[in-house]
Order: sequence, then structure tokens, then C-alpha cells
Amino acid sequence: MEMKLGHAGGPGQKAVLMWPVYLCFMVFGMLIPFTKTDFQAMTFVFSVLLSLAAGLLTVKLLIMLFNMVNPQLLAAAGQFAGEAVGTGMLFMVPFTVLAVLAQFLLGWDAVMPFASAAVMTSVATAGSEVMKKGAQGIKNMIIPSVVAFLISTGWMLLIGLLP
Repeated sequence: MEMKLGHAGGPGQKAVLMWPVYLCFMVFGMLIPFTKTDFQAMTFVFSVLLSLAAGLLTVKLLIMLFNMVNPQLLAAAGQFAGEAVGTGMLFMVPFTVLAVLAQFLLGWDAVMPFASAAVMTSVATAGSEVMKKGAQGIKNMIIPSVVAFLISTGWMLLIGLLP
């Protein structure tokens, strides 16, 4: 059973809204200042902007790479990559909820491990969604895994530099 997310797409296409994905990245960004010893407005602004940039980069890079390595599916299905990335990246939602609960109910400073796990899991799921749409080859699992590793590692390093 396929999920229909967002507004109706063009003829034969379904449009998937990416706002839940960007919202998850933004929530992770909003949680980061609470892990620091003292809350600063600058840290809050920079962490939210950095998180949104990581989200935009992740989504756009995945769509571009899936389109690039699957030209036959792009010609046949058009927006397959956007649909697959949007559906797969929804796996960020449970990790985001867990991060909020861990931070505010349990007092854990574990936002970035939850964020990294969310990115790795959801990007791998996006690769599975592409393969479900008919793409062939292990490249559809390896490429997203490498992208997720680079994005989550870079994001953690940059967040560590915030005041």
C-alpha cells in the first residue's frame, strides 16, 4: 500500500512534501543549544541555520545523485527520486521525537547521536525506496550511505564548533 503524501502531483505523479524532513532537521537544530553549558541566542540561530542547510544539502544531493545514476528510471518515471527521498526521509520523525524526549524528559545531551542515526537510517531507506521503484544495483544503497556518512559527520563537526 503506497502512502500519498502532500498535494496531488501532475498526471500519474504524486507530489511528496519535504517539509516534515526540513522540520526534523530544524528541531534538531533547535535542540542543540540546550546541550551547551549556557544557552546563547547566537548558538540557537547558527545551529538552526546549519541544520536547515544540512537538510537542504542532504535532500538535494540525494535527488541529484539518484537521478544521475538511474537515467533509465528518470526517463520512465520522472520524479521518482524526489518521491523516494521524501518517503524514505520520513524515518527521521521517530528519531526526532526520541531526541526531544531524551533532552527534555531524561536530561540526556544526545541530540547529535539521534540526528546522525536519523540521517543514516532515513537516507538508507530512501535508497530502498528507489530500488522499490525499479532501480537496479547496489549503487542505490552505497551512494546514499556515503552521502549520509559525510553529511552527518560534517554536521557533527560543525555543530561542535558553535559557541
